[in-house]
Amino acid sequence: MNKKYHNYIDDLLKLFDRLPREYLVLGFFVIFSFFIIGKVFSYTVLNHEYYKNLADKQQIWKVEVPVNRWTIYSSTNWSEIVLATSLTLYDLAIDPEVKWDKNRLSIFLTDIVYKQICQLKPKDDCYKNMLKFLRVLEIEKFKYDEESIKELILNKIQERISKTKVTNVVVAESLEQKYIDKLIEFKLPWIYVSWLNVYANPEEIIDIKDTALKLNTILNYNLWDVEKLLIKRKIRYIPIISKLSITISDEIEKYIKEEKDAMKKRILDEENSIWWFIIMTWNPSRYYPEWAVASSVIWFTDSNWVWRYWIEWYFNDILKWNKWKILVKKDIQWRTIDPLNLDSNDFNTVWADITLTIDRNIQKKVEDVIAEWVKKFNANKWTIVVMEPKTWDLLAMATYPNSDLNDPSSVYDLEKVTFAKYPNPKIDLLWKVVLVEDNAVWEEFFYDWKKIKLRLATREELADPILVKYKYKNDFWAWVYQNDAIFWLYEPWSIMKSLTVAIWLDAWEINRFDMYQDNMELTIDSFRIKNVWEQCKWYKSFNNALIFSCNVWMIRIVQKIWKSLLYNYFDSFWFGKPTWITLDSEVFSTLPNYEKWSKAQMYTMSYWLWISVTPLQMATAYSVLANWWVYIKPNIIKSIKMPSWKVVTFKPEITHRVIKESTSKTITAMLVDSIDNWFAKNWKVEWYNMAGKTWTAQIAFRWWYEDWPWSTIWSFAWYGPAEDPKFVIIMKIERPRTTIYGWESSAYMFGEISKFLLDYYGIPSKLKK
Repeated sequence: MNKKYHNYIDDLLKLFDRLPREYLVLGFFVIFSFFIIGKVFSYTVLNHEYYKNLADKQQIWKVEVPVNRWTIYSSTNWSEIVLATSLTLYDLAIDPEVKWDKNRLSIFLTDIVYKQICQLKPKDDCYKNMLKFLRVLEIEKFKYDEESIKELILNKIQERISKTKVTNVVVAESLEQKYIDKLIEFKLPWIYVSWLNVYANPEEIIDIKDTALKLNTILNYNLWDVEKLLIKRKIRYIPIISKLSITISDEIEKYIKEEKDAMKKRILDEENSIWWFIIMTWNPSRYYPEWAVASSVIWFTDSNWVWRYWIEWYFNDILKWNKWKILVKKDIQWRTIDPLNLDSNDFNTVWADITLTIDRNIQKKVEDVIAEWVKKFNANKWTIVVMEPKTWDLLAMATYPNSDLNDPSSVYDLEKVTFAKYPNPKIDLLWKVVLVEDNAVWEEFFYDWKKIKLRLATREELADPILVKYKYKNDFWAWVYQNDAIFWLYEPWSIMKSLTVAIWLDAWEINRFDMYQDNMELTIDSFRIKNVWEQCKWYKSFNNALIFSCNVWMIRIVQKIWKSLLYNYFDSFWFGKPTWITLDSEVFSTLPNYEKWSKAQMYTMSYWLWISVTPLQMATAYSVLANWWVYIKPNIIKSIKMPSWKVVTFKPEITHRVIKESTSKTITAMLVDSIDNWFAKNWKVEWYNMAGKTWTAQIAFRWWYEDWPWSTIWSFAWYGPAEDPKFVIIMKIERPRTTIYGWESSAYMFGEISKFLLDYYGIPSKLKK
């Protein structure tokens, strides 16, 4: 058998020896070609689907596309102004597996980071940015010079880019405490927990399968997915800095382009280039061009695009883009080759641009007036609402203090209380958020780049000169996120006597110049109620009684109207109910059942004790007086632009009649007299008829009223021109310290706002008419 086989081999070799050598080479290539063709045919035809799916699984990945939010506009007389919009900024990262010049890369990144976080920035801002970049709580002996700062940045960058292995992966987020407790019982040193999140270090894992099995008993994930997550691997993405400014992004792109051009021209060798390292990824960012303007209406989204308060919250579902994903092909270095084309239907989402009724020019003017006068009055809080009485569109809604929407974290900034700035701390700091140093009971804060231990100060400690005190720069910490126009209740007192008179006029149809007898005081049960002004005494007209807010006369009105009718009018003015303005967190105080009113309670309700309202509710009540009789749902949305470019415009929504038109005209005439005569005459705007009421109220405290100095609220309400009102203005000033009575100092402020509005709307004066 073996002999025959060897003979066969010998014969075959003799045959090859007789053939030309070229034929042998040709024959080899022919056979090899048939083999290759067969393989290609197998891959592309016979087993095409199998290999296509295998390639797609390796190359095609779903990538979540960063998306922006839609735009919020402000209305003006002639155009729309952007209040909130979105920018696509970039995050900068590097791929450490690229085998080129990391020294040049470190120097380049150091320069970029310095320009982004410190160049041309104040020392405090630079320091805060450095803490965030270095991920430390404090920098010892921080030097505010370019060389020192760049040295710190360079050291941190070199530390980051020297990493080659993945040492931290997120296993689970926001895990319940009971599952974390079970996880801790396993005693796996490579698994650790931080803020209810579970992390793992793949480099430290000894047995991947055992670890995956234990994790799976708690997490209930797919076992193969857990094992894949825990596998040791090289790191391919190291973040450097997020949200690069547009200028810095352009600089990086320009540098990359110059390097590529230099390589094409063979000026730069590939191994000396650094653009291969650089990874730029989208990072959508919310931007507020007007900074703090209308902040109490708009408010902000945080770094994770989560809405926070007011318009950004209320209309979140249509302002946000629904997240969608695209398919991309990636090469072996994990770079995107090409996005795959998807049909436009794959991007269907609900969206809208919103235009507010808030007029940016009016809002800005009102906020400027507040900024000017708040220092003069040394008040704690300030709220102004401006409303159009015919449509009930809100034209301005301003509060103090406010905050920069582009830097919402600034509400946590502290300052040390000094005698020079607060010479009378017992009064100057009253009801502000004040902290004192305490090593026994404390929380950790940061001030002047150092950790300090503080707690809330008591009222008695405010005046203690020995204690070291701190306060928030904005006075009220994160409470500035509140919109006091809809979130803060208070008793309006005499400013709402206009409504009591309007109710009486509407129910009894009396003449405003009729006379009545006033003896200056009245005893009800155990309470003695007095008038404040001597001008109320003896035989006076009803008109005079409203001008001087005569309490006795208000009680006489309620005695005639009585409980049930008074309650019905209160209800018709919409007190005790929300206004349903399209803003988050509106509060209201319910009206007690009139059958449970005591006699004293009913009488004091005539000058608006026992009734709490918001400034917006006051604006709606005065709008009823100004628009000749009806209640309309207050509105802050002018229009919404839909995906089809269809514009939905919001029109006034009249709900019911409150008073007769004749009543509205009579009470307006009485309020004009209040402005033109007596102590309110300083509020008069020359050549215009303005209607208004002003008063000072005490602040309720523990079922009674504060009796120490500066415990008052100024309230102002006016509208005009009286013949055809174009605006209603409500103002509330809390704890002014320069004077007790509001009308003594506020006339100039009233005149400044009113004159601006009259000029802004081009309303001619009586002289021009």
